[in-house]
Amino acid sequence: MRTILQALSLLLFSLLLFFATYKLPDWFPADIYLRLDPLLGLNAIFAAREMIGRALWGLVTIGATLLIGRFFCAYVCPMGASIDFLHLLFFRKKKRSNLKTESSFRKVKYFLLIVFITAALAGLSLAFFMDPIALLTRFYTFFLYPLSITLVNLFLDVLRPLSKALGWVSLSHLHYFQPVFYMSAITLLIFGGIIALNLIAPRFWCRYLCPLGAMLSLISPLGIFKRKVSEECNECMKCQKNCPMGAIPEDPTKTRLRECIQCRTCVQVCPQNAVTFPATLSIGGEYSKIDFSRRGFIYSMAGGLGAGFLALQTPYTLRQSKFQLLRAPGAIPETEFLRTCIRCGECMKSCLTNTLQPCLWESGFSGLWTPKMDLRLAPCDQNCNVCGKVCPTQAIRSVSLEEKNHAKVGTAILLKEKCLVWAQNKICLICDEICPYNAIVFRPIEGYRRPVVIASKCNGCGFCEQRCPVLGESAIVVVPDGEIRLKEGSYVKEAKKLQLEFKADPGDDKFILEESGFKIESGKKYEKNPQPQKPKGFLQ
Repeated sequence: MRTILQALSLLLFSLLLFFATYKLPDWFPADIYLRLDPLLGLNAIFAAREMIGRALWGLVTIGATLLIGRFFCAYVCPMGASIDFLHLLFFRKKKRSNLKTESSFRKVKYFLLIVFITAALAGLSLAFFMDPIALLTRFYTFFLYPLSITLVNLFLDVLRPLSKALGWVSLSHLHYFQPVFYMSAITLLIFGGIIALNLIAPRFWCRYLCPLGAMLSLISPLGIFKRKVSEECNECMKCQKNCPMGAIPEDPTKTRLRECIQCRTCVQVCPQNAVTFPATLSIGGEYSKIDFSRRGFIYSMAGGLGAGFLALQTPYTLRQSKFQLLRAPGAIPETEFLRTCIRCGECMKSCLTNTLQPCLWESGFSGLWTPKMDLRLAPCDQNCNVCGKVCPTQAIRSVSLEEKNHAKVGTAILLKEKCLVWAQNKICLICDEICPYNAIVFRPIEGYRRPVVIASKCNGCGFCEQRCPVLGESAIVVVPDGEIRLKEGSYVKEAKKLQLEFKADPGDDKFILEESGFKIESGKKYEKNPQPQKPKGFLQ
């Protein structure tokens, strides 16, 4: 039964990620697993120093754990399911010796939990480093999802000749957009390392490192379902050898309640049927105490506070002024954004055009893994607002399409020394033709037809930067100048207050094919309706 429930949970997790697309309806909670993660929720609330509605879903998991016990790790957690299935695939017959320092290893996850909570109280979000739901979401987003699209397209390429021969026109031309993400190799190495730890002990990650498991273990002994061993036990120790969490000590009639995940493996392997999980209101247990020294507690708190302070003092902080980062439309102000974002990668997975990419050091240590817009790679589609819908902490606000399109992310600027029109007098209309708001127009400047940017019409969508034919860096780039970052309130109202207008006005370019906007030869009369021709000032 547990295996079936794990498989269903992992399948649901995968389907939710798959359906997190621009067609996602407002009522569909594709980020439900991230919302149910109490560690991520508390981390965001403490770091932001305010209540976050979606983060309160984690109270459901806490309440269920208080009632039942630490069942989440055994039945719901998709990372636990992935570890178990891959363990059966690769390490089932692996023989291991007992860890001599197991008690010391078990303290690690509690140290990490204190570090993450304390750092959050200091204003630094760190839980994303080791939270299992965030880790697995990033692995799916940056590695598994692009790989699956690649394999599907390869399969379609193999079928293409047959499809053409059979007259299946739609299938013969079917091709899915291939997403590409930075840091995909690093993500694979991290996930691979977590799985490889099973060589040392089954569920090594869950036993010794998982901070979410540590949080749930603190309240799990209060659950009503607890392991009980009857007098029929013959101490064959099969339960101890097969327990995936090492929750059974040398005396098989006892249980480390904090480590027990209610998996019932001991029930299945017991030849005497001596193990049951009856409902009981007793609290605690002989082996439920955490062997946690006062010194270790103080060191962990100091580590979290120190990390929060040093995050603003590291050498990488100096790089923040070297990069002009563009955040997704609807992103809250930068300071609050860095505190609230849990770096799950859900917004990057759901991005229609693949413009959202993870940061490395561009925003300092505190900005690691946060989403940025790479408009040279792809623009921001103006008919998509899914990044806000799937953000579990609302670091990117969920707003309507109209509000999203008024959430100005920056302004395009022309690099005249690289522009084909400005620098080489060549004919190029691409940036003007592709702009959805007609924010780029051609004006007569010193007798020549030149492109200029109307800042009040540009919302920073990046179509011009992505389509610019100049090799390497684009001749027109979007910078965060004039960006609108609101924690609350209407972007439409703010844009009107700033006298911004994001509407196409084709009439502003009427002189492109007219001669009146350029130098007129001496003595030549201007015709009201001249024939279209190349304007003067361009190479013929």
